[in-house]
Amino acid sequence: MCTTMNELEKVVADYRSLKAMKEELDAQLKDAEREMISYLDSNNKLSESGKDFTIKVSTCERRTLDSKQLEADLGSLADYQRVSQYRRLYVR
Repeated sequence: MCTTMNELEKVVADYRSLKAMKEELDAQLKDAEREMISYLDSNNKLSESGKDFTIKVSTCERRTLDSKQLEADLGSLADYQRVSQYRRLYVR
């Protein structure tokens, strides 16, 4: 737990460094995912297995509601809304 400004500054610096590493790793993971999907697509496959792996790709569907349009058509949706609260940390 930080008790001094110097300790907090070190934690913020560590946080920024870790965040940058995470963003780089996320980008590398996305690149690897694109490579695997590209392989499957170019070979007209939905899955592939190797010595120690199996990869599969599937099409998923997500449906959402346009709440603004629904509210315009039906009136207030307040009785149907569920509100949750959480805390967000901003570091700049």
